[in-house]
Amino acid sequence: MARTIENPKELIMKKAKEILFTEGYSKLSMRALAKSCDIAIGTFYNYYPTKKDLIIEMMEQHWNQCFERLNIIMESQEDFYIKLFKIHEILKEFITSFKQVWLKPDLYDNKDYVEGGLQRQNIFIHRLILDIEKILLEEVKGKSILINLSTYDLAKFILMNFISIIQTPTYKYKNFENILKVLLK
Repeated sequence: MARTIENPKELIMKKAKEILFTEGYSKLSMRALAKSCDIAIGTFYNYYPTKKDLIIEMMEQHWNQCFERLNIIMESQEDFYIKLFKIHEILKEFITSFKQVWLKPDLYDNKDYVEGGLQRQNIFIHRLILDIEKILLEEVKGKSILINLSTYDLAKFILMNFISIIQTPTYKYKNFENILKVLLK
């Protein structure tokens, strides 16, 4: 009689994260993962046909957890700059966690990823821009902005700078915040 595994997708995801974060992307093979989960390889492929499908779902789960945390930040009564810093930290955690996967060229080498994963990634980025714009709208009420940008474009500018700051740790977040304070006087 076949053995029943409760929540096989959960088990696969847990083991995949363990391997990815401790051993790296190159060590995350479908066969090794199936063996680690004690699931037949054929059954395993029913859940995740490719390694890219698995990685995309891992990223989506992480984004969803990030947005749960962002909702708490958005609803708080904290200062605009405190909210922005917390958003920066959530994004930093995501990029740091997935740097070796998220930026890996082999994720972008086929049409399936570009049409699936990249589109989903862009949806998450767009949602993050909208969240930044929402708190930005509250902050700029009654203020003049030194640059002629819509709040949406300014939110994109903020997000892209967050990503740049995270990728280039020699530039400090506080410097960007000081520039933003001048722009939003």
